[in-house]
Amino acid sequence: MDILSINALLDALEEFGPAKVIKGTRKRPISSFALRSLYSDYSHKSTYVLFLAQYPLLPSELALEMTEGLKENQAEVAAALAANPRSPQQALQILSKHTDPLVRTAVAQNPNASPKECQILAQDSAPLVRSRIAENPSLPNFLQFILANDEEAAVKVALAGRENLDADVAYQLSCDKSILVKTALLQNKSLDPEMIQMWADQDDEELQQLLIRRFKHFPASVRNSLRYSSHSSVRFPALDASPLSLAEMLWLAESDSIEDRVYLARQSDLPAAIQRILAQDTSEKARRNLAANSNLLLEIGERIATSHDLQACIALAKNPKASPELLNELCLHPDPQVATLVAYREDLSDKHWNLLINQREDNQVAEHIAFQAVEYPEIEASVASRFSHSLNPSLRAFAAAAFQLPAADLARLAQDHCDKVRESVAQNPSLPEAQLRALCYDQNQDIANTAEKAVAIRLQSPHSSTNEPSARQTHASRAPIESRKKILGKILSFFKE
Repeated sequence: MDILSINALLDALEEFGPAKVIKGTRKRPISSFALRSLYSDYSHKSTYVLFLAQYPLLPSELALEMTEGLKENQAEVAAALAANPRSPQQALQILSKHTDPLVRTAVAQNPNASPKECQILAQDSAPLVRSRIAENPSLPNFLQFILANDEEAAVKVALAGRENLDADVAYQLSCDKSILVKTALLQNKSLDPEMIQMWADQDDEELQQLLIRRFKHFPASVRNSLRYSSHSSVRFPALDASPLSLAEMLWLAESDSIEDRVYLARQSDLPAAIQRILAQDTSEKARRNLAANSNLLLEIGERIATSHDLQACIALAKNPKASPELLNELCLHPDPQVATLVAYREDLSDKHWNLLINQREDNQVAEHIAFQAVEYPEIEASVASRFSHSLNPSLRAFAAAAFQLPAADLARLAQDHCDKVRESVAQNPSLPEAQLRALCYDQNQDIANTAEKAVAIRLQSPHSSTNEPSARQTHASRAPIESRKKILGKILSFFKE
């Protein structure tokens, strides 16, 4: 697009519009004569004046003339002139004092602004203007210090993103109370690595927390400083980034902070030496977390299990990786809380059930076992007799299923007021036949049916083959885990009713 005369320019503006004319004349600029003629002849037409102000190859003397001739209602034209790279210093100086903040903002963004305009705008009343001048590459260093003390965080955020940010200014911004300023500062890729190291070594928790977010991008010295931070919110995430060294483990184990020792106790693959230290820790919380560690060594676990450390033993009883040997010890723990927790595990063997049921002198654990509807008929006679006198109907029902329950107790339970107890007695192959036949006439039809089935089984027993298991063997062979499901069935039946 060749435009050499005023008429050609007018025709182009009418046909294509200002934007297309500007774009079409990038390689072949409009003649200065045509531009001057347009302003001198049509300065009263706002469209043409705005076009001239936006034209990037506007002659500097014409830009100054237009600036000096601006009217109060021509703020849009003033802003365009303020942003125009061809506007001379005199024009920018005039525009930097314009009443409209948008015009002053445009001047602040102009890379040709002189130190004088920068100083004027750095003290502007509008925060947006100060923010834009803070980003201007022409801003002198001494003005960076002034803006670093600005009361508006937005101004300091803009300053923090400068490529040529002064090192002393960067340090000053790092001490700012606004987290936004610190965040913007750490996004500056031109910062001196020594500055990052200095921040990592400082005791500023917020700044170190921000450094953690870019942890992997920093050199080893910075990462190491953060791993030894005095703030747990920084220290622990940094330590989580890579496996702990033995030196770090010892440092944490000997720390005065309980948080550190608890953190260490939760780590996997702790060496035996570290576990021994933690097992003797003065903090109950640290010992408890060690006991809950899935990689707890057997010797340490045995020490905890045989100790009087109740909370650690409780944690050990909940540990899904506790070995059968540890569970043996916990089954006989003097505090019923520990043994009760063991009773709710899914990995118990017959030996564990024997310890929990037959070897304990209290009824509390057995009551929980009975509540779970665990089938364990191999209860010793004296223990079963003790259970049969309990006020807890679930425990009496549990005792009623014991093969070794004395006949007198069986006879008494066959007349128990609780239906669940009588039903359990009816299924016991050790129940004398007289009591069994009496239960066939029980007022509860379900119990009567159960008793009748038991009688039928006994009648068939003499005619069964030698390979057929006896009623007692069949009863005893039921898996305890499967029998636990009975309680769920009872609950579902209750809600269906």
